[in-house]
Amino acid sequence: MPKELIKEFMDKKCLIVLFNESFGIQGKIVAIEDNWIKIEEKDTIRIVNGDMIRDISILPEKHQNKKEKK
Repeated sequence: MPKELIKEFMDKKCLIVLFNESFGIQGKIVAIEDNWIKIEEKDTIRIVNGDMIRDISILPEKHQNKKEKK
């Protein structure tokens, strides 16, 4: 997936669906380097290969400004 397109999703909470997962990842895209995407989830941070992404959608505005509980 071209990183120029993914930059539009930086610092936004998204639903990211991978080819090998049926539910996807819900979190904020915090960094993009080469073909790798760093995603901050509720309790973890994941690094995902951009080639494995099937779909990315930005979550509705009500989810964007929510504070994460720890």
